[in-house]
Parts: sequence; structure tokens; C-alpha cells
Amino acid sequence: MEQFSQAADNNKSVIAAVLGDWLPVRASVLEVGSGSGQHAIHIGSTLTHVSWQPTEHPDRLEILASNLARYAPSNVRAPLRLDLAENEWPFRSVDCVFSANVIHIVSEPLGERLIVRGAQAAGANGLLVLYGPFTYHGEFTTDSNREFDQWLKDRDEKSGVRSFEWVERIAGREGMTLVEDRAMPANNQCLIFRKMGVSQS
Repeated sequence: MEQFSQAADNNKSVIAAVLGDWLPVRASVLEVGSGSGQHAIHIGSTLTHVSWQPTEHPDRLEILASNLARYAPSNVRAPLRLDLAENEWPFRSVDCVFSANVIHIVSEPLGERLIVRGAQAAGANGLLVLYGPFTYHGEFTTDSNREFDQWLKDRDEKSGVRSFEWVERIAGREGMTLVEDRAMPANNQCLIFRKMGVSQS
């Protein structure tokens, strides 16, 4: 597999378990930032009733497409381009928008756009699921997450571990309510929001 990620391989099973708990039968999932496609391939193979739509930035789409063509099951669709800096998203209404380890890699404005556009793409009672490390009340949950945040900022000063309260505030503004904050391995969290009512934005 091209650009294999050990981190994605480590967490794919626990993420599949979370999604299995929340996704309805025959759910449609839009993944934002599919990377090498490891989550799409594993979760699509595990949750065979789910229709999984991978996406990736245009600069990295070719590698993702190659991996999916070789390894993905039939319920994983061919990947689509998705650039958070652009306004157009490939899907208007899905049961779940899922993104792992993206919101702390991109800049804060693009992270906000991920939440906003993700909430808009989620249909009635739709889910927005964000996986990664977060701070709570301005504090890191572990020293390793503090070190990871510094590593991110050394690499790109616009990136960094995001505040849970910031994510929840933006999601709430877009009509999403937190329904679970599940602790995950390697000091990560899985934040699960559900669309409740009409957006206030």
C-alpha cells in the first residue's frame, strides 16, 4: 500500500467499533481526508452495510485512488476531490460525515470549515464524527499530547491540537449536539455530534 500509515492501522478497528454503534443500517458516510484509504478499506470491509465515500485533497487523490482500486470492497466508492479551502462539497446529504486526524493538521479556519460544512452535509438526524486529540478547558489530557501539539506547530504554525470547547461551540451553532465523547487509544477522542433542529447560522 502506498503511503501506509501505522497510526491509521492502529486505530482502524476501534473507530469501526464506534461507527458500528452509531450508524444506521445502510448508512451513507462521507469521509473527509481519507489519506491512504486505510480507514475506508477496513471499515468498509467490517461494516458491509455502509456506503463509504472517501475524499482527499486533489494533490493526494491519485495515491488514494490507487490504494482503493487495489484493496477496497465494493461498498467503498471511488474517491472524490475535496479541498477544505473551496466551498463546494461533493455530497449534500449523508447519514454521517467522518474525519480522523484532520482537524489538528489543517489551520483553524479550515478546521472550522470542516465542522461547518460537515454539519451542513449531514442529513436529518445525521452524524458528524471527529477523531483525534483535543484539549479540555485549555489543558492537554496528557504530556504526550502537549508534545504532539508542539511537534505540529514546529511543522506548521497554523496547525495544532484543537479545543474541545471550540469544536463543540461551532458544531452547536450549526445545529449539532454532542451525543458522545468517547475516549480512544493513544490519548485520542471520538467526538460524535448529531443534527438536532435547524441551524442557527
